[in-house]
Amino acid sequence: MLVDIGIDFSQTNRNTNSLLWFATILTGLFFVGICLISLWVAAQRKDIVGRLFLMGSFLMFLDEARAVISFSGLLWEAQPDSPTAIKNWLLIPMEIVITLDLLCFSLCFLFWQRQLAVKQAIEQTRVEEQLVHERGQRHREALEAELVHQQLEQEKTDVQLRALQAQVNPHFLFNSLNSLSALIEDDPPRASQFVDELSVVYRYLLKANDQQLTTLANELAFIQAYYHLLKTRYGTGLTLNVEVDTEFHPCLLPPLSLQLLVENAVKHNVVLPSRPLLVDIYTDAAGHLIVRNNLQRKNTRTISNGVGLTAILHQYHQLKQPPPEITEAEGQFSIRLPLIIPATDNGVPV
Repeated sequence: MLVDIGIDFSQTNRNTNSLLWFATILTGLFFVGICLISLWVAAQRKDIVGRLFLMGSFLMFLDEARAVISFSGLLWEAQPDSPTAIKNWLLIPMEIVITLDLLCFSLCFLFWQRQLAVKQAIEQTRVEEQLVHERGQRHREALEAELVHQQLEQEKTDVQLRALQAQVNPHFLFNSLNSLSALIEDDPPRASQFVDELSVVYRYLLKANDQQLTTLANELAFIQAYYHLLKTRYGTGLTLNVEVDTEFHPCLLPPLSLQLLVENAVKHNVVLPSRPLLVDIYTDAAGHLIVRNNLQRKNTRTISNGVGLTAILHQYHQLKQPPPEITEAEGQFSIRLPLIIPATDNGVPV
């Protein structure tokens, strides 16, 4: 009877020991899993702090693995009431505390790393916004500098044009008055017509100071009056041919362009009845106005300041238009001026 009771008690202890062994194994594996999670968290950090935490987590993992193996063997072999089993069970709470500490530290480390990443993202966003603001500021400063440069160029062109007009007007007026003085005695009717044409010319010169553009029709009317005054002085030594299609009359160009080019031709070439100067003004199919004259340069070179052609080039540059093209070949000098298509009220070219 006592033998049977001892056998049953021994069997019960063995069953209890088996349950404890399985419980210990599962608990140890749980702790090992927590250590693995800690290893993964530490691996996200690439600096020295992460490496130290990774090393500590790895050592803890080794200790937990050792504990699982050790506890599983000792609990299986020892009796439940033996000092060895009791000692091993007393070590389990300590392992739990250590593992929970490791878990808490890992979570804190992960949360701190997340906060650091958010802070870095905010700082990077602030830096990028500052860079965008600085680039925008530099772009605005560049635009303002370009605008100031364009205004200075425009003022320079205006000053050159006014200086040119101040040079042309007195000189031209002096020659015109000499011609008029001769006509008054020799041919009074022509003198009267000469005065009318002279008034047209100077009226246009005064209006040109206030205009940036004028129509081709106005320029052609002005150049005819200007040519009449030159014709009175040079006679058959000067001939002007105008062949401009009427469809281009509404087109625009800088005022006094034709006067500057015709005056330039007369100034630098021989103008004699025996060697007449021929000036042609015509348009091509591409919408360009061409002023051409035959080359017969004077033996004594006339001093030129180059303001006439330079003023025209600057005006086209300020208007954002293609520059005039100057050619000299086969005894002919020509300049091709782009005509500007006028725009209607809604901005569509007519």
